[in-house]
Order: sequence, then C-alpha cells, then structure tokens
Amino acid sequence: MMHVRKLLAVFTVAAGAALVLSAPVSARPFGQGDQGGPWGRGNRGAPNEQPTPQSTPSAQPNPQCLQNCRQANRLCLDSAQVDEQTCAQSTCSSEQGAVQTACTTDRTSAACQSAHSALQTCLAPCRTAFQTAVQTCLSAKETCPATCPSSQPNPQCVAACRTTSQTCTLTAGTTALSCFANCNSLVTAAEQACGTDPGGSGCTTALQTAQACWQECQQTQQSAEQSCQQAALSCIAACPTAATPTPTPTSSSSGT
Repeated sequence: MMHVRKLLAVFTVAAGAALVLSAPVSARPFGQGDQGGPWGRGNRGAPNEQPTPQSTPSAQPNPQCLQNCRQANRLCLDSAQVDEQTCAQSTCSSEQGAVQTACTTDRTSAACQSAHSALQTCLAPCRTAFQTAVQTCLSAKETCPATCPSSQPNPQCVAACRTTSQTCTLTAGTTALSCFANCNSLVTAAEQACGTDPGGSGCTTALQTAQACWQECQQTQQSAEQSCQQAALSCIAACPTAATPTPTPTSSSSGT
C-alpha cells in the first residue's frame, strides 16, 4: 500500500509541473520550473555564470591584449637576465678568471675563498640592477592588463540571442505539455485500477506504465531545453564585439 501511495505522489508532483509548463514564459521566474538557459539559472536550478535576462554579458579584457601583456612580461624578464649576464662578463671577467685559477686545485683554500669574495663584490652591482629590473617587470605585469580595452558582445546581438532562446524554451515547454497530455489516459487507467484494488498487481503495472510515459516526456523536455541553452551560448559567442564609442572632445570656453 505504501508503494502505491508513493507512486501516486509522483504523479501529483508531476501534474503540478505540467501546470507550470502551461504558463507563459514571462509568468515563470527563471530557475523555477524553467531551465533558465544562459540568461539565469542553469540546469534544474544549478548555478550558471552566464548573464541574467535583465543584463548583458559583462565586459572582458581583449584576449589579444592580454596575450600581448604576457609576452611583454616574458621578454622583460628575459632581457633582465641577459643584462645581468652581460654585466658580469663585461665588468667581472678578471675576477671570474681569478676564481678559476685559485680554485682549480683546492676549492677550500684561502686563495679560492678570497677570489670568490672578490667576485661577489664585483657582481653585486649587476645583481642589484637585475633585481630592480625584475621588480619593474612584475609591476608592469600587474598594470598592463588593466590598460587593455574591453571586449563586450554587441548588445543588439545579445538581445536577439535572448529572444531566440526564450522562444526555443517556450517551444520545448509546449511540446512537453502535449506529451504529458498524451499520458493522461494512462494516469486515468492507473487511478481506476488502484481505486478498485490498490494492492493488486494490476494497480502496480498501471502505475509503472503511466510513470514511464511521464518520465519519457520529462527527459525529452530536458534534452530540448539543454539544446536551447547550447544554442544560446553559441549565439552569444558568435556576436561581434561592441564598438567602443569615441569620446567627443569638449571645447574649452574662451571666456569672451
């Protein structure tokens, strides 16, 4: 008996879902009875990072500009390293030779230690210059991306994608409603069978048949709505970048 009640509860909940589907899209909040697509909540209310129906995608830095910043930082660090090596070779070549001569036989000798000390003193300015150059590179790495222009999809194109997505989702809901309606006869048969003999095998079989029909409709609707979401994402990705308005120069008053 408990098993029959649980199955009947499933159909009660599903019937409520069908009533929600029959309402217009504008009357249903995104994320409640609706996949939401790329405009609000994701699949079955899961979080989605895409823009809401009331907004457009937030502006993102131009990808090519960001890549140029990364390459410039890499070149900056490489240049700093080359400059350090050049400095060491040009100003401390004699000290490096002295280290090789003094340390060839015994690296623990006083002469070797003295030669190393002289070399470190000579290299100190080169290393200081290298550290300063690296700090300059790191500072530029932080500030460069902030100067990149924004790359925002054209708002008219995004609006068209939104309209298409809403129409697609509405069509999926309407199709699902028709599918659910086709299951009504099976639901009625289950109600009659269970009303006569709730504990009988006929009741259980009728409930399972109706439930299978209902679940197929739900799966078809979910697949259709997911297709709508993917199409919307592809539509936004294909939108051209919004043109950046050119500032209008303001004329200074002459005071006359």
